[in-house]
Amino acid sequence: TPSGSGWRTGIASAYGDSSDTSIKYPGTTATGDSCNNNSMGVAVPMSWPNYRSYFGRSVEIRYKGRTVKRLLTIVVFGKYGRDLDLQPGVIKALGVTGCKNWGTRTVSYRFL
Repeated sequence: TPSGSGWRTGIASAYGDSSDTSIKYPGTTATGDSCNNNSMGVAVPMSWPNYRSYFGRSVEIRYKGRTVKRLLTIVVFGKYGRDLDLQPGVIKALGVTGCKNWGTRTVSYRFL
């Protein structure tokens, strides 16, 4: 885990690409934005205290030596034991193609 400056380690899932047969594609997020194979959003769980305070904030995510910065945190999801839910463009930038290939993985993250 990176040290300092609010870094956390947690479980991240992925959602919203065209291979996900459980949703309509392209999908629509809780805020009404479109989610497709290249979307770069991040969702936080509604179970977090003051989860609405994360709307519009950016987050930096690290996974296996790759970093994605300044992603808009735009949506929320129910409590599923995860810290973040990543849109398809984010996992591609972290080196994984397809939400089904991602599953759930441990990432480091901090809100900017």
